[in-house]
Amino acid sequence: MTSPVESPIPRLPRTTRRLAIYWPAAPWVCLLLPLAFIFLFHEFLVLPRGTRLELPAADAPTAAKPGERLFVVAIDARNQFYFQNQRLDLATLRTNLSLQAGKPNAPKTILIDADVQVPLERCHELAEVARSVGIHSLILHTRRIKP
Repeated sequence: MTSPVESPIPRLPRTTRRLAIYWPAAPWVCLLLPLAFIFLFHEFLVLPRGTRLELPAADAPTAAKPGERLFVVAIDARNQFYFQNQRLDLATLRTNLSLQAGKPNAPKTILIDADVQVPLERCHELAEVARSVGIHSLILHTRRIKP
């Protein structure tokens, strides 16, 4: 019998080991990457609640003075009034405007954001309500005509 050939380099025992914890990176990347995208860009992914108004076009300069305090009333295409982020009928709008206009240092001007499809009579109704609660001036908000 012949003896096996021994290698000239003796084998040393290993003192290092591989990382004992198996961490699969692909599932975590697939989870965290979309979440990071959603957290960073959530304003662009979710549309804000509200009513879209298409303002009439005009080439007139703005009538509001810089820094002037205003009440803002919006009228949508379905002729519904919006004041302080609430949809109101005309009687409730009169009550809310009288409460707000009766406060000290309250604005005496209303900015009307009316949709293009709103008839002018609806703006006149709002003007009568404003006059009855002590508001002196109205500004009809328009968008500038693009050249």
